[in-house]
Amino acid sequence: MEEILPYRELPDLVTVPEAAKFLGVGRKVVYQLLENGVLRAIRQKSKILIDPCSLYDFQNRGKMA
Repeated sequence: MEEILPYRELPDLVTVPEAAKFLGVGRKVVYQLLENGVLRAIRQKSKILIDPCSLYDFQNRGKMA
């Protein structure tokens, strides 16, 4: 099992694999959260970059087990 990234180690913008690692879930779950508007992100060229604050907010709302 991979180690979950602490919030203070997240960069300004986070890739989908980094977000998955931070939340302790698979990339598919992150894509679903993005599709449902739960996480905030931007697209730069072909990359999806997620606002780490939205990850932290989501995690602190108690939505993740």
